[in-house]
Amino acid sequence: MTTSHRTAEDDLVLNDPTHAEPLGHGNSPAAWTLVLLVLAGTLLVGVGMLADLFFLVIAGVVVAVAGLIAGFIMGKAGKGTKGHAQPAEH
Repeated sequence: MTTSHRTAEDDLVLNDPTHAEPLGHGNSPAAWTLVLLVLAGTLLVGVGMLADLFFLVIAGVVVAVAGLIAGFIMGKAGKGTKGHAQPAEH
């Protein structure tokens, strides 16, 4: 037996041809930027700790914090899941 976890919002979006997939699941430029930069920062911190290179640890922390800030700013600038502009109807 399968169950569906779709919400009313998902049904509206799925029936709207302007969107390829449901919104609200983190699929936005802001979310991707945040995740990629935080992952890159985490990788730098890990390598820096293993190699005992303090400057690499600091660089990783800076990259991760920059990712958080960039994701937040992009979200406020309309690049997040809540910022999708509706196309003008003709």
